[in-house]
Amino acid sequence: MVTRRSDRWNSTVIAAPLLCFSFLLLAGCSASMMEGTMAPPYSSAWMKCGNATKVHVKPPQTTVTVSYTEPTTGTDGKPLKNLERTTIYYNAGDGPVIAKVVPASSKTGGGTVSQPIVIRLTKPQEQDVMVCVSATDTDDREGPASP
Repeated sequence: MVTRRSDRWNSTVIAAPLLCFSFLLLAGCSASMMEGTMAPPYSSAWMKCGNATKVHVKPPQTTVTVSYTEPTTGTDGKPLKNLERTTIYYNAGDGPVIAKVVPASSKTGGGTVSQPIVIRLTKPQEQDVMVCVSATDTDDREGPASP
């Protein structure tokens, strides 16, 4: 019986952080918390950010301004009605990193965005870094990353 309690306690210890993480995702709090972390494995940035817009970065000045217009149509060509956010990624060679999550200007998109991002380099010398942006709807479906 002691073993069962121990097993239940271990399950609770593992489940509690997962429940908290799930709650944060549902609450929408995780977007800014994810900035500076690797893109999720299902993100379109893994496929597209490798051949996106290239910027030359010279340490220690690693802040660049990214400007773009939000999409107004979905991947099916229909007008957007549920745009939630755009995500700016950068790839300095180790995989795409979430630089900034930007709430949509409206559910139909079309807003002009200009955001400074900080690129964290692992090497002390200047280098080319790829930058891309993706759009995500309110159902958490991410569209293809664009340069």
